[in-house]
Amino acid sequence: MPTILWLILALIVASILLVIITEIVNSIKLKNELPTLWDNIKPLEKFIRPNSRHDYQYELYKDNYDTNLLIDDKTWNDLDMPQLFSIMNFNFTAIGEMRLVSALRHMKKINNEKLFQVFNENDGVRNFVAYHLAKIGKTIYPIFPDQLQPIKRNYFYMFSTYLPLIAIIITLLNTGLGIMLLILVCIYNMALSGMLKRTYIEDLNSMFYNSSVVNKAYKLSKSDDLPDISVDFKHFIVARRFSWLLGKASTDNDAFTVIAFIKMLLMLDYFLFHLIQASFKRYEDEVLACYDYIAMLDNHYSVALWRKSLDSYSVPKTTEDKVEFDDLVHPLLNKAVPNSLTLDFNMLLTGSNASGKSTFMKALAVNLLLAQSVNTTTAKKFVYKPGLIYTAMVNQDSITSGDSYFMSELKSINRLFKIPQNQNVYCFIDEIFKGTNTTERIAASESVLSHLNDSEQFTIIAATHDIELADLLQHKYHNYHFNESIRNNEIHFDFTIKTGKADTRNAIELLRITDFPDFIYERAKHNVGKI
Repeated sequence: MPTILWLILALIVASILLVIITEIVNSIKLKNELPTLWDNIKPLEKFIRPNSRHDYQYELYKDNYDTNLLIDDKTWNDLDMPQLFSIMNFNFTAIGEMRLVSALRHMKKINNEKLFQVFNENDGVRNFVAYHLAKIGKTIYPIFPDQLQPIKRNYFYMFSTYLPLIAIIITLLNTGLGIMLLILVCIYNMALSGMLKRTYIEDLNSMFYNSSVVNKAYKLSKSDDLPDISVDFKHFIVARRFSWLLGKASTDNDAFTVIAFIKMLLMLDYFLFHLIQASFKRYEDEVLACYDYIAMLDNHYSVALWRKSLDSYSVPKTTEDKVEFDDLVHPLLNKAVPNSLTLDFNMLLTGSNASGKSTFMKALAVNLLLAQSVNTTTAKKFVYKPGLIYTAMVNQDSITSGDSYFMSELKSINRLFKIPQNQNVYCFIDEIFKGTNTTERIAASESVLSHLNDSEQFTIIAATHDIELADLLQHKYHNYHFNESIRNNEIHFDFTIKTGKADTRNAIELLRITDFPDFIYERAKHNVGKI
């Protein structure tokens, strides 16, 4: 065999060995790092990728569900769920992140307590799962199932993979002719590969990601400690055995440029892409099952680690007639004041600003959401009747829609009347109709809350500054309040819920404490007695 061929062969072998050694070293580093993530309660990646689409799965599939059963956009934003998602997000994979958002919006469930226990107690299984999830990673945020759409193959291009091999065989018979053909074929394949790759680079990325997901699902499903998956992996033998040759589509993602160069010479990416894609489209449901399996494992790891980060949590229990909780706190607050209550009635909350009304309502709403999505609550005890969750809390003017604050309130509250009344519904309304004048606010609020009270399926928790409203609704709503005290010219809040309506009004005293001019304070104090 000519010397040049020996040199080419040696270069190929050396490059492959270098890639293998590099992968082994990187794998060892990753395996050593993973246990420290669990011990230190840290994610593998501490940044948000610019190509992230956390809500893509939810937005893609929400129309396939009864949207009344999902957490709508208003409630999602009122409850600061994007911020809570970021705190809970210890996922290794892009599809895990997307599924976590879907679960928090009640499209999916993360509630396998046996799997939570495995991750908490079995270091070997936890690290085994974490390693394979980390190898999938977040480099690609797939657009499923669009990435499974087949692309028509060109059989001449497929045959181009064999042309360098044919040229090498000819070289053995006729050195001069063979080397000339080999050079021409290599130039042709490189030009063709570069041209084609620009047209299907995203599809190649998706194919690599699909193959990686299927491969990891196969390996993870073989563990006796993990849930089974209903997929016949024989359908994906080619993908599992040869997809590693694809590497990632872009050259800078290949371990070494030499390997990318060899792949171009042999048209390997195009060849393997079309060899593998047919099985993915033919068995699309099984590919998507692998996606959900990987994301499900990722989610349970993420929630298990989030639980570990909490000062305390409980697994909720369901009942048929009430909500009962001990030491409930909001999951976004550090050193929060806990509250305990049994709620089997509609509630009207009164109290001054910053006394704790909104935080209490959000804490209860968020925990009802978490109980029904990730089977976790930030309370020592949480018993509840499952139901839909709707909020009308954080309203604001909208320049783009032209809505005033009050119009935004009207739309937010009006949607509550369109909820089907065939199941339990929790409604949280904060500072109802505060965007209009006192007289009309009280009249409208009484009318709305009285009507909602007539529905046996609704549990209403509303907050107001209007003590008069508490008097009007005292036979329909149970009055509770938060209050504050002023000591040594400082205001103090205990953030503890109490029975009855608010019995303090300290707004004018706050004028004095915050150093308003004395004549402002005295005039306000004089006026309040006449109003």
